[in-house]
Amino acid sequence: MKHRISLVVIFVTLALAVAGMMLMTNLTNPLGAGPLGILIIFALIYVCTLSLLLLLARLFEAIYRLLRSTSITVVKEDKIRHWRQRSTLIMAALSFVPIFLLSLNSIEQLGFRDIALIIVIEILLIFYIVGRT
Repeated sequence: MKHRISLVVIFVTLALAVAGMMLMTNLTNPLGAGPLGILIIFALIYVCTLSLLLLLARLFEAIYRLLRSTSITVVKEDKIRHWRQRSTLIMAALSFVPIFLLSLNSIEQLGFRDIALIIVIEILLIFYIVGRT
């Protein structure tokens, strides 16, 4: 039951973020929206990316459970809860990549060196998350 509620929350969040992006892009222009409008667009892109990555993680978890098809004990539930927490943190870190790429592209600074730097930062961030959890 709890798993279904989290999936519903992810789907609703994704739908609201997509609807918000559609409204923002159709009703305003980047010059007229100002910094607050650009910040809202970046936040909506982050929420969309995070929701999609969380849906993919839940899909892979469901496929794994179907292929494994063993009984779930309390110990396994604790491991699953720990895996979900870790994967959510990793997905939150990975969701910043489109924001980095868009912001660097908007100031015409997106090159190979910048992409490599973003990859290195994300790898370090993921190692930090895995080490802390």
